[in-house]
Amino acid sequence: MALTFDHVFICSDNPQAAERALTDFGLQFSRRRIHCGQGTANACAFFDNAYLELLWRHDDDELQSEVVGPVGLWQRVRWRETGASPFGIAFRPEGSEVPVETWPYPAPFLPAGANLPIVTPRFRWREPLTFISLTSQALVTLPPERQPPLDHRGGHHRLTGVTVYKPDGQEISEGLKELCNLGALALKPSAEHHIELEWDDAKRGEAHDFRPTLPMVLRW
Repeated sequence: MALTFDHVFICSDNPQAAERALTDFGLQFSRRRIHCGQGTANACAFFDNAYLELLWRHDDDELQSEVVGPVGLWQRVRWRETGASPFGIAFRPEGSEVPVETWPYPAPFLPAGANLPIVTPRFRWREPLTFISLTSQALVTLPPERQPPLDHRGGHHRLTGVTVYKPDGQEISEGLKELCNLGALALKPSAEHHIELEWDDAKRGEAHDFRPTLPMVLRW
């Protein structure tokens, strides 16, 4: 496909419980950050080609600001209450061209003048936030001294598939349809929002369901 995975974020209303469940499963979290101006904070677990990010509310005023409003993070971090999609999927283009239409989000935590190219239309918070990462690269390609820890109990190495389950009957944007047509991710109807992540082509045929603590199923 013309896009490859960069990272997946999942909004959590109880990040301590979510991180504990993932740590007990065997994942290793090695970076935490506060997104100044955006109102969110995170914890990340890194793999060879992508990373998994837990995202939660940090500053409600910043989350409800005019600049952050179009990406719907205020609704997403309260997804059990609002019905918003709690997921974000970032992609890296394989070449210099981005094969889908985007709009610029001037994320407050970025340097002045920088922005994130967003695929999901403004204020469409009932579908996952899909966007493009133009500057990152696969973690395994970094020099060893710059690599975060990539080893996890169970030997999970590469994110190879993402399926987003969303309530049936909701219309989806042209951008999300295009991502599905490109094979970048899959979309399926469900009674509730959840996401399925496939590691290493699910060759071992095993799975773990983290619900209700986290709306995620992991297959490997």
